[in-house]
Amino acid sequence: MAHQLRALGYKDVRILKGGLGSWANAGLPLEPKTSTA
Repeated sequence: MAHQLRALGYKDVRILKGGLGSWANAGLPLEPKTSTA
């Protein structure tokens, strides 16, 4: 996914080793998904 985003022109993209689960398990901040209705 990161490679695809870079190909689309996004510049500040990083590969998250271990995925989002590892991020959350480390206690790092997450923002809740807001619904758009």
